[in-house]
Amino acid sequence: MTSTADAPHLAPPSPEPGPVSPLWLAHHWPGHYGDRCVRIGRHHVCRRCLALHPLSLLVAFASVAGHPPWPGAWDPAVVWLLSLPATAAYVGEAMGWFRYRPWVQVTTTLIAALAFGRALGYELEDRWQPVFWGPIAVFGGIWFFATLIGQRRRSPAAGQ
Repeated sequence: MTSTADAPHLAPPSPEPGPVSPLWLAHHWPGHYGDRCVRIGRHHVCRRCLALHPLSLLVAFASVAGHPPWPGAWDPAVVWLLSLPATAAYVGEAMGWFRYRPWVQVTTTLIAALAFGRALGYELEDRWQPVFWGPIAVFGGIWFFATLIGQRRRSPAAGQ
């Protein structure tokens, strides 16, 4: 059982002075802005989103335009495989198995962005594509439950 005493980086964030960035830019507590976000102008922007969305959109639009990052015969296996490193990193951190490291987050997110972008290209061409929604449902569910379990394990009530 991981507690906040064992892993201080998992403790609820302390408030940081200054304005709160809009939710669509940084969906983190102000106390996490320093390690979870980058500052662009006056705003904090989520580091994971900054790595994920631009590359994903680039790959998706390139795929739709006929320039996919790998041969179509490799799909959906590559989409599933490239989603694994980011999932392992997120789950490990959420469960308290290891500390947050920005370089790990960015590296694994960029790998996942290739998969997400390729799958998104399928979705843009034809709605409800399993190569897009399958990994979203499976890995999204894993991330969701890892977050719930990790938060529950760290809550003060869990130690009673």
